[in-house]
Order: sequence, then C-alpha cells, then structure tokens
Amino acid sequence: MKLKTVAALVICAFLSACNSRPEAREEVKEAESTVPDWGPEKWKEVPENPLIDPAGFGLPELVIGDPQILTPGEFDDQWHAFYHGFSHDEKGWHTWFFRSVSKDGLAWKEVFREEGEVGIQYIFSDGDRWIQYYAATTAATGDKELKKKYGTIIRARTTTDFVNWSEPVDLIKPDLPLEREGSGVEARNPCVIRLPNGRYRMYYSAGMVFLNDAGYGEPKYIFCAESDNPLGPFTKREEPVLMPDPKLPFRNYGCGGFKAFGYKDGYVAFYNPIYIDKEQKSRSEIRMLTSADGLVWKEAEANPIVKPEPSVPWRSAIIYQLDVVPWNDALWMFFNAREGWRGGAERIGALRMNLDGSTPLVKLQEPFRKR
Repeated sequence: MKLKTVAALVICAFLSACNSRPEAREEVKEAESTVPDWGPEKWKEVPENPLIDPAGFGLPELVIGDPQILTPGEFDDQWHAFYHGFSHDEKGWHTWFFRSVSKDGLAWKEVFREEGEVGIQYIFSDGDRWIQYYAATTAATGDKELKKKYGTIIRARTTTDFVNWSEPVDLIKPDLPLEREGSGVEARNPCVIRLPNGRYRMYYSAGMVFLNDAGYGEPKYIFCAESDNPLGPFTKREEPVLMPDPKLPFRNYGCGGFKAFGYKDGYVAFYNPIYIDKEQKSRSEIRMLTSADGLVWKEAEANPIVKPEPSVPWRSAIIYQLDVVPWNDALWMFFNAREGWRGGAERIGALRMNLDGSTPLVKLQEPFRKR
C-alpha cells in the first residue's frame, strides 16, 4: 500500500507541474515584455556628428564631456546642453562648466561658461528649482582639508534660471574602503532619481582604475545612497550595485558612469563600462541594463548600444557618459567620445532612435514649474 501511495503522489505532482507550466511561461513572457527592445540596430548616428567640438572654445588642451540635456518646454523653448571640461596651460589644470543652447538639438551655441570646482554634473528638476549635482574638484574649492583627503567629492547647488546659484552643500565623500580604492580618491558621476515612495536615490561612481595608455583614471564601482531630501543627508549602501568582472570582456576593468531612468514598472540604465581589449587598449562602450527595483541590474540582451568604431574617427577609441531624452516620438542619446588615447580629443555627439509610438523612458523627477 505504501508503494501505491507514493506512486500516486508522484503522478499527482507531475500532473500539477505540467498544468502550471503555461502560467509560468506567461509570467516569464510578461516580465520580458517590460524590457525595451532597443538594440544597437535601432539607434542611428545623426549625420551632423560630432555636435559640440572644443576646438573652437579658445582653451588650450580642452576636453569636454558628460552632457546633460533639456528639451524644449522643460525650461524654455530651446534645447539646453550642460557639460563639463578640463583645460591645461602653463598654470596647470582648469575645471570648467559650460551651457549651450540649440533650436533643433543639432546646431549648438555656447552661452555660458564658468571656471571653478564644477566637474562632472547632473541636472535634476525638483518642482520650482533645478538641482545641479556635481563632482567638485577639491583642488578648486579652496578647502585645504578636502584637498588632502579627496580628489573629488559630490556636491549640489540649486538655481531657477541657470545664472544665479545657491551655495553648494556636500553630499558624498569617498570614505568607504571600496570608494577609496585604486589610483585616486574620487566620488563622481552623480545621477539622482525620485523613487515611488518619495525618497531620493543617488547613483554615483567611486573607486578608480588607471588607463595606462590614456594617462588618467576612470571609475571602478557604481554605488548608491538614499535620502528623504534631495539635498541630503544621503545614507549610503556600503556594497556597490555594480562591479567590474574579469569574466565579462566588456566590463573587465571598471564600471564607468551610470544613468538610471524609469521604464513601465521598472528601470532602465545606460552606463559605459571600462575594459581592456585583446590588444591591451583601454576601451569603453555604452550598454543598457534593466532592473525591477533599481538595485539588482541585468545586462540587456541587445548590447552594446554603441561601441568604439575605427571607421568613425571622433568615437574610434573610447565612448563615455551620456544622457537620454525623449523628443518627438524618438529617443536621443547624447554622449562624449574620445579619438585617440594619451592627448586624444573628446567631442559630444548623438544617436537617435524612432519609438514608433512605443513607451519611452522617463526621467524620475518632479517637472520644473515656473513661479
């Protein structure tokens, strides 16, 4: 009798599993449908590339990068591009913050520049103000104690007109062991999103790896921190949300910078992992990640979005940080890329992808309201 009972239970379990399989397949299919089908074949380089070239800025050895974009209607009726730069002369290195405007997102005119501490930055809309999160170059802050401990920290300042700014507040200092790892002590590449529960999450890069052929450092890890207030204080998660992996040829050295967006009920992110290729050259490309909670991230199957191409000189060596904005049933991806390694030139260009009515990504912020 015991054998018959066991056999009956096995058969019932088998039939139950068979009956549940269609539902499981439906759940998987539903989960997969929330992953956007935005493979590299859908992104087209705009023929006007590169769009912003530092050659005409009148600053020696200037490199520019990490663009942040506002589309018409977010602030006024123009496109706005915010980006940083470093120049070098007989007095040493200089840190710059730039703003350019455009009528069509393609032809840009510089309207503002500021020398000082503002490096890699992120523009965040917070209702009746804009918040600029940025990597502050400590050597330019005038604070000797900060300069002793850190190369860069993350600060924030606010504005309503992009002309007058509040005093900055310190938000992230690289004090954790992994944040201080590597060739420099830097926290940089801030990106802030507003969560469904009303809290604010900042993603940022810290820890450094050194690019021997280029002569400078790039970020190793992606961390995050959360706060009830967009101006802090932020509480860090001690472990990175993204790490380099020697087994991944596209992320075998570092993680670069990271930008997160909302997509349906989850999140998408674009980042530029750092890797050493088969010829031992330092490289970086833009790839897409997806996540249900914004903490556990998965590489999208259709990757990379854009990679270095020897046949396209302005982006032939290394591709760096980006912003993505929806406009007129299309996604525009602005990014900076490097031609050459040590002493190479960096410029800003764009890709465009038609959405054909499909769901775009969204920046998770509170839209700006003019007073």
